[in-house]
Amino acid sequence: MNGDVFVIEYLINFLNCIFQGIEIKSKEQQTTNNNESGKSDNQSTFQQPSEASIRKAYFKLAQKYHPDKNPDGREMFVKVNKAYEFLCLASRIKQGPNDFNLYLLLKTQTILYRRYKQILSEYKYAGYPMLIRILDQEWKNDQLFSLENTSQTALLPISIELLYYTLDCSELNCEELRRENGLEILTQVFQRCAGVLTKASKSDDFIVKISNYSALCYGVCGHFEKCRDLFVNTDLQCILKEICHCFNYTHLKQLCTSLCKASRSLCIQDQRLRDMFYKHGLLVYLCLGLFNYDYTLEESGIEMDIEKGDNRQYIDNQLSFDYMATLITLLHDNKDSFCLNTSCTFLTSYIVKQMLKIQPDESQLDNKDKYRPLLKLLNSNTETPYMIWDNSCRQELVEYLEQTRQILMKNEYKLNIDEFGRNFSYTAHKNELIIGDIFVRIYNLQPTTVLEEPKKFCTDLLDFLGTSSQYINTLISMKQQQQPQGDDSSKTVDVIQLEKQAHIEQALEALKNVIRNNIGIETLCLGHFKLLFSLLRMDNIHRTQILALELILHITGSNECVQDISQSNVIVYLLLALKSSPSKVQNDIQQLVLDILACLCSNTKIVKDLFTSGGLLYLLDIFANGQNSNIREKSAETMSKLMSDRLHGPRIRLILQKFLPSLFMDAMRDSCETSIQLFETQHENPELIWNDHIREMTCERISQLLTEFYSKQKLDPTEVKWSIDDNFLLLADDDEATRISQTELIIGGVYIRLLIQNPGWIVRRPKEFLTELLTRWSLNIKHPLEAHVNEFEMLTQCLMQLLNAQPTLCEHIPSIGFLPTIIQGLECKDNNSICASSIKILYQLSKNETCIQTMSTTCPQIISGFRIAMTIRHDHLGLIAECLHSLFKIPNNDEFIRDALKCQLIDYILTLLGQPLVDIEKPGSCKAHLVDTCKLMTQSLTYGEQILKILQQSTVWNDYKDQRHDLFIQTSTHMQAITGGSSGPAIAGYLTSTPSQIQQKIPPPIIDHGMD
Repeated sequence: MNGDVFVIEYLINFLNCIFQGIEIKSKEQQTTNNNESGKSDNQSTFQQPSEASIRKAYFKLAQKYHPDKNPDGREMFVKVNKAYEFLCLASRIKQGPNDFNLYLLLKTQTILYRRYKQILSEYKYAGYPMLIRILDQEWKNDQLFSLENTSQTALLPISIELLYYTLDCSELNCEELRRENGLEILTQVFQRCAGVLTKASKSDDFIVKISNYSALCYGVCGHFEKCRDLFVNTDLQCILKEICHCFNYTHLKQLCTSLCKASRSLCIQDQRLRDMFYKHGLLVYLCLGLFNYDYTLEESGIEMDIEKGDNRQYIDNQLSFDYMATLITLLHDNKDSFCLNTSCTFLTSYIVKQMLKIQPDESQLDNKDKYRPLLKLLNSNTETPYMIWDNSCRQELVEYLEQTRQILMKNEYKLNIDEFGRNFSYTAHKNELIIGDIFVRIYNLQPTTVLEEPKKFCTDLLDFLGTSSQYINTLISMKQQQQPQGDDSSKTVDVIQLEKQAHIEQALEALKNVIRNNIGIETLCLGHFKLLFSLLRMDNIHRTQILALELILHITGSNECVQDISQSNVIVYLLLALKSSPSKVQNDIQQLVLDILACLCSNTKIVKDLFTSGGLLYLLDIFANGQNSNIREKSAETMSKLMSDRLHGPRIRLILQKFLPSLFMDAMRDSCETSIQLFETQHENPELIWNDHIREMTCERISQLLTEFYSKQKLDPTEVKWSIDDNFLLLADDDEATRISQTELIIGGVYIRLLIQNPGWIVRRPKEFLTELLTRWSLNIKHPLEAHVNEFEMLTQCLMQLLNAQPTLCEHIPSIGFLPTIIQGLECKDNNSICASSIKILYQLSKNETCIQTMSTTCPQIISGFRIAMTIRHDHLGLIAECLHSLFKIPNNDEFIRDALKCQLIDYILTLLGQPLVDIEKPGSCKAHLVDTCKLMTQSLTYGEQILKILQQSTVWNDYKDQRHDLFIQTSTHMQAITGGSSGPAIAGYLTSTPSQIQQKIPPPIIDHGMD
């Protein structure tokens, strides 16, 4: 027919005429049927010849009179042709019932509703009663599939086609069709035709066309709830089974496309139908259809170069899009359902999650760009943290689905949902650890992969570690119980333990990676530190210990995590790991533990826990007995950080001094490498006496103490605490150490005897040492009769050498309050050595301007003290004279002059000037200083005239007043006498001194906290 090219002017009137014609033809057909029935009853012999019988008679006569065979039959042959044409035309245009006329009326409507869809969408279709009657008559026809009924002009295919186009024109017609009970008739038609489909059926076959348009009709009706309610009804549920049945014929591409459309329409808004479709096995067919996709076709550009309809792979690709869209609709809102879980089993959770992100909106189902990545992923080989997928996976899945499809066909499409997919698994996934839908092994190989939900993955890993660690501890206990029996069950336990152990190690590494590659994720470990630290107790699983330590090390970068660790009481497990590790991995474990402790030492609570858990003992053992220099240096660094803690640091330093000389503590702070070298070499200098015997005994005692404590702590880590007596000394019972402590005078960690022997030695902590030295010196001043002469002389000599080697220390003395005590010693008559000591110290202080200024304002009585000292220690007049000269040289010396007048110092000086002073070394120099002192006093504006008057009354003064006596003053040799050596020794300290033994010594650095 060529009616599609005509423009119909009166469309609605035309349709009405068609409806009337159909009604008339239907009535005539009904009347004819009744008449034929009556004639049959009357045994009438008249029969209207059919077109086939006419054609048969024509062929018979035409063959008889054809001119080629019968030269005389030409005239008769022409008459036969005219008769045949007349009879054929008469049979088609005859009045009365005729299927071809009815076919023309139905075909005309089909053309109109397809061509004028927009115009006719406003009108309700009025022909459903007649159309339904035709459908009902046709599907009940016993000769439905005979040759005549399957011709191009058969009524059933055109009726179903018209039905679809009326529904497609206006979807509201579905409700009219439902009210006319048309869906029931449609279902009967679809059921009868779909049931006779075979693998030999072709796309243009009678039954295929009917099935195709029936599916399209369901696709439109599925948009209405009342229509869907009918399909849920038991009587019409068969259409779901028939739809699944038709999916078996994958060679009928257009039919499968229509079936997908129908399935989507029925499922998209109805959970009931989704569940029913799943029970009939729709998931099986949809999953099978996904693997016909070939992504290389589109990527190669072939799709754009050929006719789409002529390329089979292109058609398969398009159909795969339909399968994917239908599967997404089937899974929509199916949370925690059999369908969703089974889909995750077959297609992996990652693919299903990506599918669920696509909203199943029918208006967007043609947007195939959303499906291409998923289909490409399913039809290619990939190995990512989310998916391991290769040819074997596809083959195993297709084989399983094909087996299920065969079972469905035998069981009338009833799926055993309880067993479906339950035992299915991929061989490629058999030994893989999957946590939170992520393949942990692959993630560890690709740790920089951007995770969609890193927080969830982190939480899942922690949960897995919690359950697995408990399980493996139980296995270890079982193994210990089974060891005496030696049965085969212990081997089973070993296998299970190794598998769980490997999984724990993978999970730990994954947790470390996810924390390292996702900033801030470490806070999710809050509350789980008892679990993570408890993994360190698996002494026989060293790989697990190392991974747990690496994880903890990454976590310690967070202040929140460090704070939570401090509240978890887990530090002891770090310490146990230091001792429990075997030699082959000991260095790795110790290095990690020390790195962690170095990070945790910033928390005061952890410092306290570390101390009470015996951390100092573990660190000392590594420092003294360790074999790896880097690890020993790390232990020294950790102890240095512990000593830096504001609250517990001082106490920790005192405790460490019970094990090692204080010099090592300072060396640890400044240079860990130097502290190790210092420990390994021999020394005998003012600040350290250290030899091989003391070192060996120290190492042995520390190791012994740690071994004893570790054996107790391992049994009950959280309850056993470490403590130490205040009187404890590591080498208290060692003869060599006892001899040194009893024979040597040690003040502030400095051996006084050795310092005197090395007058140029620069002590590490000069201000602290000076304070302790003066404190010890002051004790002798307070108890002059009990003072030990040798000790006091050593203290004095040491003080003088210290102030001479480091003159700037003089400025420190006024601030620490010892100046009045020193001046008080000038007046000590009970012990003249004390007086001499004060003179020597003040002699050194008088060279410092700060000390002199302090004396002038706070200690003017020093002049009277010197006056008394002149009589007590006449042999020290030279030093006193120089001191007085320095005191009166300052500009504002009135306080000194007033005190000098009060104690009659000037008169005594004049007396001394009149004496030969033969018992004094260099009397000329002494007198010269005394003369200059008197002249300085005469320059005072306040007391100058009074002083001058006293001097003029003396006859001795006349011998000195007119000349200067600078030539009598020579370079002072007093310091040589005081220190017992050269006044200018080579300055030496730990960095400049030479070793006292053949083995080279590395001295510690100079440390002066007070001057920092």
